[in-house]
Amino acid sequence: MNLLDESLLIRGTVWQMMRHHVLSILKSLQVGGKAVTEDDMIKWANGEVAKTGKSSRMSNFKDPSLKTSVFFLELLDSIRKCVDWNIVTPGTTDQECTQNAKYTISIARKLGATIFLLPEDIVEVKNKMILTLIGSLMYVALKQ
Repeated sequence: MNLLDESLLIRGTVWQMMRHHVLSILKSLQVGGKAVTEDDMIKWANGEVAKTGKSSRMSNFKDPSLKTSVFFLELLDSIRKCVDWNIVTPGTTDQECTQNAKYTISIARKLGATIFLLPEDIVEVKNKMILTLIGSLMYVALKQ
C-alpha cells in the first residue's frame, strides 16, 4: 500500500468516526420517537432560521450558498442571540467567506458545539463536514 492509499484510508476512518459521533449524539435526542436523519437535520435548520424571519435556506449539505456562512450565522443566532451582525460580511469574495466561516466556528464552539470542520470546509462546501456542523448545532439547540 502506498502513502496515498494510506492517507485515503485514514481520512475515510476519521470521517466515519466524526459521522458516528454526530449521529450518536443526535440518536440520543430522537425526534418524534425516531432517530434523526439527514433530512430531519436540514428541515430543522431551515425551520429555526425561518422562525427568526430570515429567508435563508439550505436545500442540502451541498448547497453552494452555504459557502458564505450567512445561513450558519442566522442559525446560530436563532439558537441564541449571539451574532454581531456588524462584523458579518456579505460573502462576495473568498476572503469574506473565510472570515464569516471563522466567525461561525468561533460562535459554535462558544455555544458548546463539537466542531470538526475548518473554515475551508465551509467555503468549499464539503457536504460531509457541513453535516457534522449542522448535527452539532442541532444537538446544542435541542439539549437546552
